[in-house]
Amino acid sequence: MIEKIDTKKRGTKFSKQQAIDPYTGELKEILLIGDPEEFDKNFVKVFHAFTEALISDTDIAGKAIRLLFWIMKELETGSIEFYMHPQDVANELKVSERTIRNWRKTLEEKGIIKKIRPNLYQLNPACVVKGKGHTLLDEFRKPKEDKK
Repeated sequence: MIEKIDTKKRGTKFSKQQAIDPYTGELKEILLIGDPEEFDKNFVKVFHAFTEALISDTDIAGKAIRLLFWIMKELETGSIEFYMHPQDVANELKVSERTIRNWRKTLEEKGIIKKIRPNLYQLNPACVVKGKGHTLLDEFRKPKEDKK
């Protein structure tokens, strides 16, 4: 059972305010700088429609969902890219490398992840996001680049 939510501080609060300059008596706009805000450290947004589809899909529910949760854990805030080395993931999840490859293939076929190049993938931000999903969706929709 989760007993507490880890948090981290990031960003700084900025606001503008009208103030009277004590030397000239003029009304001026000043910038106020506050303390960094505290955010949930391991928060990932999972969209409702995706959650319903995920639970009802027998190819994912109870199987590839373990890999999806691993991916969510590995995402950096504001990014949809992640590295996945099948052997490392297999060791961490205590399953075979073949199982990881099958789960990965299922997630690719369902449009949840896509391969960019060997071991580099993107998570579809219309399903799950760690950051601002609406700004990441265009990045996911781009065709993969051919690396020479």
